Amino acid sequence: MALDNRDSRRPKNHEVTVSGRREVVIEGVRHVDNFDDDTIVLATELGLLTIRGRGLTIHQLDLEEGHFSAEGDIDALIYSRKKTGKSSETPWKKLWR
Repeated sequence: MALDNRDSRRPKNHEVTVSGRREVVIEGVRHVDNFDDDTIVLATELGLLTIRGRGLTIHQLDLEEGHFSAEGDIDALIYSRKKTGKSSETPWKKLWR
């Protein structure tokens, strides 16, 4: 009997490359939750990833391969866990974040 060495709980490939705070290339993207000129929110193999900056533009998105790239003035990349159910934040808290 052959054993399967793959662990189904282990995330797939996930890599982030930032070049000169102007370009970001990410592998392991599942989908784009939200985007505008200042914020891009991605669902990745390791949770939600928020990219914050100015003048952000998506250059490539291939969900079949999990590939994503964007350019702009990148200020921050923030990982968080995706919440299930209703958010405990009020609309005012969301407005002031």
